[in-house]
Amino acid sequence: MGAFKVVFSQTIPYIDPDYRSIYLDIAGEASVSCADREGSESDVQFVQTMIVAAIQEQISKFSNEFVSHKDLPAKANVMGQAVAAELGARNIVLNDFSIANIAPDEKSMQRINDVSKAQSFAAMTPQEQMKIMEEANRQAQESLSQLSAEQRRQAEEQAKKIMEQQAADMQKIMEQINQMKGAAAGTTAAAGVAAAGAATTTSAFKPAQPAQPMVKKFCSNCGAPRGNGKFCPRCGKPLT
Repeated sequence: MGAFKVVFSQTIPYIDPDYRSIYLDIAGEASVSCADREGSESDVQFVQTMIVAAIQEQISKFSNEFVSHKDLPAKANVMGQAVAAELGARNIVLNDFSIANIAPDEKSMQRINDVSKAQSFAAMTPQEQMKIMEEANRQAQESLSQLSAEQRRQAEEQAKKIMEQQAADMQKIMEQINQMKGAAAGTTAAAGVAAAGAATTTSAFKPAQPAQPMVKKFCSNCGAPRGNGKFCPRCGKPLT
């Protein structure tokens, strides 16, 4: 039986409940043993492929369950179980499994930070927002006062470009926040409508009552009213 280690790393797309589409960098190591594999390069690549596929499938499940990317490191054992099951189906035993890193990649982390800052700023009172902008302007003016005329001109042009870009980025971030709020509200409203519809359907629906058998009111022999007895009060014939 061959025993060998496999190092794996992969960038996996993830739908985070707070930040929508991001990418996760995942890296770790596994130790396996197999009766018909000795640990050749092709063996290692094969096991790597199986490990990454199992992790991707489990990550997709976490995404569908609305698990935050912040909670994923604590679920490494669940991913290990998924990997063990995937390898076990191919007669490969998982002896050890560890994830060294599972976090948003650099670009995703930058967007997460930008969204968090925008959310924090949006939650402030107008007075707090004005205070922050005034302080930023004061620091900018202080820095500019220490430059030469040419340096100041160049710095002002650069600052203008940066501010325009930041304003555009902030607009995009606020649009994303509003979209996320709208999606959440839409989901809640749809659930309410569905529940109301179900309630209306339930209350409006009444099962059909079984048809009552028709009872004859007159004697079929002489036509006299039948009364409550078993025989006709006029001709004496049995009532049917």
